[in-house]
Amino acid sequence: MTKTAADTTLEDAEKLWLAGTPQQAREAFRRARLLYHENGDAPGEANALTMLGDFEVETGHLAAAREAYADARTLYARDGDQHDQAGILVRLGELAHREGNAKDAEQFFASARELYDSASDHSGLAHVAKRQGHMERDQGRQDMALDRYGEALSLYQRANDTLGQANVLKAMGQLHRKLGQYDTAHEEYEQALEAYREAGDALGEAAACHGLGHILVHLGNHAEARRYFEIARHLYAATGHLKGEAEILMDLGRHLTLEDPAKALSAFKHAASLFKRLDDSRAAEAETEAGKFF
Repeated sequence: MTKTAADTTLEDAEKLWLAGTPQQAREAFRRARLLYHENGDAPGEANALTMLGDFEVETGHLAAAREAYADARTLYARDGDQHDQAGILVRLGELAHREGNAKDAEQFFASARELYDSASDHSGLAHVAKRQGHMERDQGRQDMALDRYGEALSLYQRANDTLGQANVLKAMGQLHRKLGQYDTAHEEYEQALEAYREAGDALGEAAACHGLGHILVHLGNHAEARRYFEIARHLYAATGHLKGEAEILMDLGRHLTLEDPAKALSAFKHAASLFKRLDDSRAAEAETEAGKFF
């Protein structure tokens, strides 16, 4: 299938997003949406709007995200695409959850579940269960969160969705780590890492390695923790994910402060430069850490 100018612009928008240039990324997403519209490509336009909404969520512009999702939902409904309509409903549920509106969130999730169920979409049903698990976790109902995650994992396995399994295993590992159950968390992160590698998801692999590093620090295996931190750093750098690279550099710096002060200082300096490129206030924290070596 021939790549269009709209496709190329959308790819550029993703790269700009990862590179930490939000205004340029926003403009590229909007330009891609316009190009798809001019080409009469409604599915492409809806996808560009969905990605724009995801971008606005990550950058904290929830009203703009809701507007983009609403426009995408209208286009998907026009084409009768139940799967993608459900995906938008899940995103609207997540938005409501972020804004502390649990009632609306549950309604959106329930509507999405109905659409996925009518389409016998087990992967979609798993995605809803995972999001509901996140909501239970954030409301302090950890047992219910784990039940939802377990439901999601079973559904992802039924759908042979390797990436979905990786994501929910990572969520389970994060929760067990928070609960201080490090052995269980370690096992789940290892399974998630294997699944991310099988799915070819480099960013997921980096996140799993990052989490494993933290768990191994708690388990007292500092050499292995450093190894996983280094793997994560290389993966974030290779994919151009500046935020992830900066965050892992901060962890490496703290980990190496006593063992290898020179490398720790280098890590903090590099983190500071990346945070500055991202206009992230954590640049000051990284500079403060670097200043302790003088």
